[in-house]
Amino acid sequence: MKLRKLSLLLLAGFVSLNLMAEGYQINSQSSRQVGMGHLGTALRLGSESMLFNPAGLSFMESKIELSFGANAIFSKVKYTNGAFSTESDNPIGTPIFGYVGYKLSDKFFAGVSITNPVGNSLVWPDNWAGAHHVQNISLKAFSVQPTISYKISDQLSIGAGLMVDFGSFAIEKALTRMGALAPIGVMVPTYKPILDMYANVPSVTAKLEGESEIGIGFNAGILYTPNDKLSIGISYRSKVMMEVSSGTASVSYAGPEMQALITGINTMMPGTVPIPPIDGKNFSASLPIPSNLNVGVAYKTSEKLLLSAEIQYVGWSAYENLTIQFGSDAGNLKLLSIRNFKNTAIYRFGGEVYASDKFTWRFGAIYDTTPVDKMYYTPETPGANKFSLTTGMTYKVSNAIAIDAALQGLCGQKIKGYVPETWNPNVNFFGEYKSTALIPSLGLKINF
Repeated sequence: MKLRKLSLLLLAGFVSLNLMAEGYQINSQSSRQVGMGHLGTALRLGSESMLFNPAGLSFMESKIELSFGANAIFSKVKYTNGAFSTESDNPIGTPIFGYVGYKLSDKFFAGVSITNPVGNSLVWPDNWAGAHHVQNISLKAFSVQPTISYKISDQLSIGAGLMVDFGSFAIEKALTRMGALAPIGVMVPTYKPILDMYANVPSVTAKLEGESEIGIGFNAGILYTPNDKLSIGISYRSKVMMEVSSGTASVSYAGPEMQALITGINTMMPGTVPIPPIDGKNFSASLPIPSNLNVGVAYKTSEKLLLSAEIQYVGWSAYENLTIQFGSDAGNLKLLSIRNFKNTAIYRFGGEVYASDKFTWRFGAIYDTTPVDKMYYTPETPGANKFSLTTGMTYKVSNAIAIDAALQGLCGQKIKGYVPETWNPNVNFFGEYKSTALIPSLGLKINF
């Protein structure tokens, strides 16, 4: 019974597959919109409106419009606790987007989009102080959205789309704390050479990975343009549950000597180094993609300048807790992790300047508030209030082709967070986190 309890504590950190709010949800789904602070709810964006507000698709000017591109996310998180400090070494994230819009008639418009609604990659050093919470994590999700839009009048339109989401994830962590086995070398001197050999690497590591089944949601919106200067938009993207029904777990050791040592210790003193019976076993889990309610307004102050502001309300309370369930072959382990996330708002402001017939310049600012509870604060992708500045441009090569480019700089507020230790829930893993990111974006738009 004691061994089972310790195994549950060791694995509890795996339930935090949410990755932490701001790093989990990707709003960079158009190079044009990256340039002006991810605004779009109150704008007529042509085919790109399928994501930001499906009602805007009705104002697509051409018969067929293609828009596609990608972002590159260069991110880093710094962790500090007293004299100890380290940084993550994250791979470059490359979320993509693509939109195809078609004018069926003067009133009806249709299209399909593919985007990355959520995703994240975070890599901490294997031997950092929090390796027993996370070493690396990867999440990829795609959303395919067929959409239809109807223009009720020249001032009012509506639209809706069906979101078909799917993806995969992987998370890896140490099952023992760095240096936690050192006292055994004092008690059993013959083990000391092996422990010294692997003193700077985790003794045992576990990895959970899986692919989700298809999740279904919807995206709907309304766009009202009372005159040539003002437009008001509202859109809503529903929550989508990503169900992993057959994920796999694996356990690996620092080396064969370490595996033999731990096996020998547990034979002599059962439960001294508890390794949960999950190697090669399957599990199920639910990963929610939160709902989003967007309200925006845009105003054209002159022929040269358009300004817009928007509030995005994110339903992060879907992360009240998360559960991973193993089968009978792993003792029916059921792992519950409390997160206590709260719903939050993202505030956006931006605009575009029509410098000439061929060149448009954009600017924007974003303030993204964090939903995390500091007392349940895990380092998968540390959450914090974040501020971003953006800029971008469009160069119109011809009436049919335009190139979009943008750049976003993101700076997270320095934040102190705590999380109960997996080896002793009465002790907290504590630290100060600081996140930064640079996101260039490039897109191409083609009209027929």
